[in-house]
Amino acid sequence: MTDVESKFDVESKFDDEAIAEPTPELIATHYLSSVDELVEHLRAAAQLDLGVRVSSYLVADEDSGGFAARWELELLTSSPVHSEDEAE
Repeated sequence: MTDVESKFDVESKFDDEAIAEPTPELIATHYLSSVDELVEHLRAAAQLDLGVRVSSYLVADEDSGGFAARWELELLTSSPVHSEDEAE
């Protein structure tokens, strides 16, 4: 087997694996302003067996002149992270 043939064999293996595991689909995006809201949404998603992706960011607080933390929570049809145990 040549190097070129080996490369194509490896690429087709990865293509087959990508097809076998569908990527989670986005259901909804929520923008939250408190940790309590975030925890409530995370618990609800866990009860419904939904996947989540959480991002945090800062926004300027005009009243105090500082910054306030905010969170973006994306609800997904399944977990975006799969452990190695599940793959086997």
